[in-house]
Amino acid sequence: MAAKRCMVFLVPAAMIIVLAGCGGSSSNLGPPPPPPASTVMIAFQPEPSGSLAVGFSENLTAVVTNDPDNDGVDWSLTCQNPPDCGSLSAMHTASGSPTTYTAPSTISASSMSVEIVAFATKDRYKNQVAPITINTFDNSIKGTYVLQAQGVDSSSNTYQFAGVIVLDGNGGISSGEQTVNFVDPFTGTLVTKSDSSLTGSYFLGSDGRGTITINPNNDADIGTETFSFVGLSISSTSPHVLSNALIAAVSTNTLAISASGTMDLQASAIAAPAGGYAFVASGLQIAKMFPLALGGVLNIDSPSTISGNGSVSDEILKFKVTPNIAVAGTITPPDSFGQFTMNLTGDFSPSNPPPKLQFTGYIVDNNHIRLIESDNTSGTGFGSTAGLAISQGGATGTFTDSSFSGTYVFGVSGADLSNGNVAPSTQTSVGLFTADGSGSLTNGFTDTFLLLNTVQGTGTQPQTGAQISAAFDGSYAVDSNGTGRASLTFNNFNPNPKFGYQPITFLYLTGSGDPPLVLQGGDNHYPSVGTGVAYPQSASPLTFTGDYGLSFTQQNGSENDGTAQVNANANGTPPSLSGVADINLGFAPNPDQPFTGSFSTPAPNGRFQGTLVGTNNDIVSSVVFTPQIAVDYYIIDAGHGFFVETDLVTQGAQQNGQVSLGYYGARTPVCDGCP
Repeated sequence: MAAKRCMVFLVPAAMIIVLAGCGGSSSNLGPPPPPPASTVMIAFQPEPSGSLAVGFSENLTAVVTNDPDNDGVDWSLTCQNPPDCGSLSAMHTASGSPTTYTAPSTISASSMSVEIVAFATKDRYKNQVAPITINTFDNSIKGTYVLQAQGVDSSSNTYQFAGVIVLDGNGGISSGEQTVNFVDPFTGTLVTKSDSSLTGSYFLGSDGRGTITINPNNDADIGTETFSFVGLSISSTSPHVLSNALIAAVSTNTLAISASGTMDLQASAIAAPAGGYAFVASGLQIAKMFPLALGGVLNIDSPSTISGNGSVSDEILKFKVTPNIAVAGTITPPDSFGQFTMNLTGDFSPSNPPPKLQFTGYIVDNNHIRLIESDNTSGTGFGSTAGLAISQGGATGTFTDSSFSGTYVFGVSGADLSNGNVAPSTQTSVGLFTADGSGSLTNGFTDTFLLLNTVQGTGTQPQTGAQISAAFDGSYAVDSNGTGRASLTFNNFNPNPKFGYQPITFLYLTGSGDPPLVLQGGDNHYPSVGTGVAYPQSASPLTFTGDYGLSFTQQNGSENDGTAQVNANANGTPPSLSGVADINLGFAPNPDQPFTGSFSTPAPNGRFQGTLVGTNNDIVSSVVFTPQIAVDYYIIDAGHGFFVETDLVTQGAQQNGQVSLGYYGARTPVCDGCP
């Protein structure tokens, strides 16, 4: 402060000396003239576009003129919702050099405004403003959609969801209905609850990934539900419509859950179910809390009636297999959302008195129905299961051995029954075989993994986890009464697993080119119970290249479910893939997880090996594929297939005590130029 005061007083003293030296001069000195006005100018070259899609980038270039020092351009970025304004690659550039603006990957509404300002560094009073509107792709996903997901809560209890939501094309859910099986956090009881008049919101990003948030109308026990999704097929004509997607439940605000499933555009015209339907469902039986799986054929042969004529079911309850159960029942007319109720009777376990089963169905179209058991509203119902039904159409009642021919790729998820386990997704099985139309199975191969089985260990080298990766052949027989129910026998495994392996497999044929459904149980040494789908495989060549969406479930004592978009480059050396996943990890959402991978050239049967590698080194312990997993892919056709983790009991660095099962489908970008 003292120095500053000295400077203040020096100025008047100097002025006095000057004036005294001038004597009595009549000169009158005024203030100095103002500096010349700045002639610096700045302009965008070219003008910014004014709008940009989420996740996209744009180069902005400003040119400064009349700046002899060439100081360049300073940049600023503001928005209505900081700090999520996106980013600029450089905050200072030379005149005529671009900075790159990247829009945020997600926004909270269907659009958002940002302002980018270019300042002439020489004279910041000279600037140009670029207002940019960030838009989502929510208008590409409009209509009525059927959702279904199955998984667990944080205590490994069954969690199942099915419902219908109406997306308004502007980021909002205008209505819908749902049914949920879950453990009530207040009573600790596994129950079924339904809700209607749903609301919520959704978001679709430029890379086909998005989120859906559902607000139940009257059930605080369930809470707000959040799903990640990756869109698969989208129409090329305007307005664009997303036909189907893969989803994963990532949270509710009251339940710690994780689940994976599907989302399908509901047909514009749907009718009440009629004729034969193949079906499978899996979950828990309530009385004993044992893993349960059902499969069969239901013949709706008069309005609202399922008769015993051509209707049959098989049940696997823990270790007990009950085949050829005669079933009958009724269904209600579907409401405006395609929801109906189906009541079944039959000698299901326990059979005295025979239990009554109720399923709520959500119609996707006239061939496909998503099912969820709904008889457990108070905790005293028969079971907590979910699955699907596929129409047999005009083929109802006409199936023979010759109806089953060609090569099929199957994927089964279930419960490993070892050591008293009841948690789902602890058994994974993917494989293929060829049926000859005359009762024989050839060219089979399976990758089957049981998370908790210890039979393959020894006293000196105990081992948790069992692996069956082997070729096989076998036989089959389709019931002579034409229902489409088939019994399959897999045998002659090579290499033969320890103690041998003889799974129990039922298959239920469908019509119109749709895939059969699978019910499968293990044997005494490899006990398990699960359900799945067997897709007809296309003819060679079988390829894996391009853009895909995928969903997956991982189990290592805690279930993780996720969705992802991925690009497979079959022309690389070696072939490689890269993508971004959204995973529910440890019952907490972990979005935007990058990963890479490599894979071998597919064999003629469509099976090939690969790796998936997590690449987010900041959270190495939490990445989706940590740090690397080995997988086998099974191609159904160029549009979709399965993958299964194969390193459960592999010795060495890749052994991680985890099973994973995934499905991938070809993905159409949501716009021209979108990733």
